[in-house]
Amino acid sequence: MGGYFELGRLLLYRPLFMTELLAAAALFSFSLRKRKGAWWRIPLAILLCYASCFIYPTISNSVFNILSFTTSYLFVFAGSFLIFESDWKTLLFCIVAGYNLQHAAYESYDLILHLFHLGGAGSFYESTGGNLALFSSPIEAVVYFLSYLVMYYLAYIIFARRIKRGSPISIHNGFVFGIGIFCILSNIVVNSVALEFVQDATNSVFVIIAFLSLLLCIIAMTTQFELATRFKLDSDIATLKVVRSKEREQYRVSKQNAELLAIKAHDLKHQIHELGTRKSIASETIEEISSLVDIYDSDVKTGNPSMDMVLTEKTRLCTSKQIHLSLMADGTALECLSEPDIYSLLGNILDNAIEATVQLPEEQRSISLTVKKAHGFAHINADNPFMEKNLRFGQDGLPLTSKENKANHGYGIKSIAYVAEKYHGDLSIKAEDGVFSLSVMIPLDQSNAS
Repeated sequence: MGGYFELGRLLLYRPLFMTELLAAAALFSFSLRKRKGAWWRIPLAILLCYASCFIYPTISNSVFNILSFTTSYLFVFAGSFLIFESDWKTLLFCIVAGYNLQHAAYESYDLILHLFHLGGAGSFYESTGGNLALFSSPIEAVVYFLSYLVMYYLAYIIFARRIKRGSPISIHNGFVFGIGIFCILSNIVVNSVALEFVQDATNSVFVIIAFLSLLLCIIAMTTQFELATRFKLDSDIATLKVVRSKEREQYRVSKQNAELLAIKAHDLKHQIHELGTRKSIASETIEEISSLVDIYDSDVKTGNPSMDMVLTEKTRLCTSKQIHLSLMADGTALECLSEPDIYSLLGNILDNAIEATVQLPEEQRSISLTVKKAHGFAHINADNPFMEKNLRFGQDGLPLTSKENKANHGYGIKSIAYVAEKYHGDLSIKAEDGVFSLSVMIPLDQSNAS
């Protein structure tokens, strides 16, 4: 009879464990982009995961337990590839976090049972009256569901919300990877061996084991997310430095090209008029050619050379893309900024607006940019229509890039935020009723800025 019940306990335990693990993994991966055909991929992945529960014989042995648990993790990891488009590092991150959460919830449940003498790990699958039961009493069932509900909810609030579709956290270095794998393997081995060799231990021993396992899972999950977040921030800072360096170089080249282009356009207009007086060319043709040259000879004049250059450059770009650009700019408003920073700030503001606007029908393409001084601040305001389905915001309140290559895009807004912060200013963004509005306020007196 004892062998029958041992067989039954294992048969009940493995599918329940898989349910807990899948729920925990889903909590961390639900925001990831899914592959096409998710309607059949998800059921197939779940079916394969549950099938893995019965690969090994139902023998109460630590070796078989270790193999069974490890196989379950591998199948969940493989199933995630079937469902999600993310790279293996992101998926591994979610599975490791899912395991730590599942085990933390189980240990919190077991800890409560032992602390209040309500049962223990063995009683989870006890037989009652000759019949197998998941719980030996209603109170155990209540404690179980509350323990998992509370732990999963807290994990979502503290950790899972950090994983966003546009900017997922993933395992990018060996240290984070090593911590995750170590925690999984150590908990598998320790728990499998402990359940086999400490069955007759005192209640205090079980309390200590449960508490230490719970603490290890919490530390592992916290370390995993904090290190991954810090690595991402360091990576963003390094990338932003490269972006800023390229912007300075682009400013230098654009300045040279603008000066050269202005000279060439001026000379070409004179040559066209001289040609028109010597040859028999229709005046309409001369005017048409001159108007085309005017596009490159019509510089924006604000009183600030750097502002003139970037606004002229973006005006020409808007003209080529049939975008109506409305400008009202006071060049003296940004005198407290360096030339490269003016180029970066206004250039990125208009580039983002152009990128959003060009996706709309031609009759809806319009951008409004205002640069002025008021109440001791330089005010930069930009408004443009946008396609609402393409806009998502990250946890930092900044829009996420809509481009497929997330790693190399999305730094335009970050560059704007960087310049605003550099000059002790403030960046605010809102998107309402199909209009994207960006506002930057920078103190005019930088000596008193703090």
